[in-house]
Amino acid sequence: MASGQLSRFPQTMICVKCNNPLNEYSARCDHGLDDRTVSSKEAAAKPRRIVRRVVICAVVVFIAIGGFYFSLIATSENLTADQYAEIDRSIDLIGKAGFTAEAFYLGHLTAFRGSDNWLNSSVAKENAYAATNYPFAIITVYSDFFSYPMDDVERAAILLHEAKHVEGKDEKEAYKFVWKNKKALGWTADKYSRSIVFREIRNQTIEYSPELFVCDFNAFRDCSE
Repeated sequence: MASGQLSRFPQTMICVKCNNPLNEYSARCDHGLDDRTVSSKEAAAKPRRIVRRVVICAVVVFIAIGGFYFSLIATSENLTADQYAEIDRSIDLIGKAGFTAEAFYLGHLTAFRGSDNWLNSSVAKENAYAATNYPFAIITVYSDFFSYPMDDVERAAILLHEAKHVEGKDEKEAYKFVWKNKKALGWTADKYSRSIVFREIRNQTIEYSPELFVCDFNAFRDCSE
């Protein structure tokens, strides 16, 4: 019933279309809508609004994380071709030793950088061969990584440690894993006991995982030998 027609019957209080009081539902009657029609449309629109908000939030989070990641890359230096070649050889050794998951993380998921990004620069560090930004899988390899290890095997031991950080493991777990599995890499005391890297990592492992050094019958009470 159109508004013009209603004006001819001012005494009418009930709508003949929807049987509702005209003072409350005249607008709905004009458009042929009742309460059930309006409620169903509102119910249908609510999930769409929720989905739209979720999508917007996801896009904002993705952009923020992506921007943070690229800022870490942009504020650090790239490696040289020779340095990448040394890293690739060490990753290959890790894979051949049976650590296929760790080799995959290092070879396919990790971005290697040659200097500290802005985040690393803001954190005080002791002498280190490498550092990992978790969960961004960015590994910074310092000059000591290329100068102090005796060979690719020792560099493989260092990268195996960092691979555990890429997985989200803490220092204790990383040191423990590498020391318990060093034989698989061929990184043992009989070959590397004079190495600066071997001795430093052994001291760090004793600090983080002293339970590995309780065997009196071995040198340095090392239970892994």
